[in-house]
Amino acid sequence: MDRLDAAYGAPANPMPGRNTAIQALVLAVYAAWVIWVGLHHEAWFDEMQAWLLARDNSFATLIGYYARYEGTPGLWHAILWVAARASLPFSAIWMLSAGLAIIAAAIVLWRAPFPLPLRIGLLASYYFGYQYSVVARGYCLDLLLLPIAAILFADRVRRPLGYALVVGLIANINAYSFLAAGLLGLELFVRLVIARRLGDWRVLAALAVAGGLGLFAMWTAWQPADNGFMNQVTRMSPLGSALVFVANGLFDRITPWSGSHQTGVEVLLGMLLSAAFLGVLVRLVLAGRDRAVMLAMPLAMIVFSGAVLASSWHGGVLFMLVIFVLWTQWHNPVGPRTRTVLIGALALLEIAQAMQTLRTGIYDTGHDYSAGRPAAAAVMAWRAQHPGARIAAFGGQSFETQPWLPYNVYANYHNAAPNPQFVRWNKDETWHALPHPPEWRALLATHPDAVLAAVIWLPGPVKRDPAGQGCRAGYVIAKTFPAAMLWRGIPIDNTLILYERAKTGPCAVSRAA
Repeated sequence: MDRLDAAYGAPANPMPGRNTAIQALVLAVYAAWVIWVGLHHEAWFDEMQAWLLARDNSFATLIGYYARYEGTPGLWHAILWVAARASLPFSAIWMLSAGLAIIAAAIVLWRAPFPLPLRIGLLASYYFGYQYSVVARGYCLDLLLLPIAAILFADRVRRPLGYALVVGLIANINAYSFLAAGLLGLELFVRLVIARRLGDWRVLAALAVAGGLGLFAMWTAWQPADNGFMNQVTRMSPLGSALVFVANGLFDRITPWSGSHQTGVEVLLGMLLSAAFLGVLVRLVLAGRDRAVMLAMPLAMIVFSGAVLASSWHGGVLFMLVIFVLWTQWHNPVGPRTRTVLIGALALLEIAQAMQTLRTGIYDTGHDYSAGRPAAAAVMAWRAQHPGARIAAFGGQSFETQPWLPYNVYANYHNAAPNPQFVRWNKDETWHALPHPPEWRALLATHPDAVLAAVIWLPGPVKRDPAGQGCRAGYVIAKTFPAAMLWRGIPIDNTLILYERAKTGPCAVSRAA
């Protein structure tokens, strides 16, 4: 292995003890960073939604019914179901993703084939350093399982069972991982057929495990006819969605140190840089024997992102898949120039994303990511002062209060029935987590006594002048709860506003009006 490392860009290590000490120190620093930021992170809507689904449903109902409305297999929900019943509080949900990320970091440091500086840089990348480690969502499982699959890949024909199990678990993480796992499972089957190993009971057991877990993932994620999520989503064009998906996975802009919103030129140059990076990756893959599956997986993800749906954070699955491809194909026989360009491209990607990791983590420790907890306390205090009054919720982020409330208190969600507290995506659900602007006026027309509104979903004029526009509708601002989500160092407004109906003064409007 040392000869291969020396020949293909990772020099032989003359001082393994020293490197082990460096790796241990880096792992300790990484763990300290993730834990420190995690302790300051306030969970937002997506983290809350998965937690409440797991907390408030039986395992059969969670996996057999509600998971499919989330558009995903249920592995993460199953983990949360166990965690909730083990009395892990919602405030500590970050410990799950952080713990898995730290294990994944150790695997990268000790087992990845890249030179040590690149392994260290990988831990500083945005998805390892923040988005999939601090923000507690199922994507943290990609951090762990894709590196394990990469380790097992070379020996998959001789020892298929462990590899098949990991591939089957990957299929149960999310829709993008399901695509990758499906292609890896198919490639395993073809390799085993070519090797004439189908007569071995261990091979048949491996195929049964991979196939069974794949079918289970398909069953749990199969979309019901009454899922109304897509009706609420505003989508980009297929080409635009695919381009943004690739950019969010790799270089999202040419100025990664900036905390300002992206401009067209910055994004375009980032996309070109991402395309160049993928071009170098293709050259590496074409030099090996696994061309078909290694090219098909990222291509399938990109096509899926344009044809179906892609959100910003989905790009991280592409990032992890790129790492998987690099990991398994690193020792392909490419020339010194290509090897140098490849190392330089990966280093540049790590440096660019490390800037965003650092900015995002530091910002998160000093600002509220979600205003759910203080807003929930204010909502309960307001209800105590106004017994019998009706309070409504507008926009998905207003539901970030739900884990901190003893029950659902919002009059426009199931007539204030105490349950459910999670969001139903069924088409018959009248409360929309992703409302369109006209729904704000329609809500105020019902004359609630108070409204907890997520600023990000308010109509443009109300966003620009929340007090003045509220006054015109007969409402005054009782309290504002500033917060900001972050995407690769760029804050996104996550403020909540508690409006109450004005009884006197210039903002008062009669109910008849």
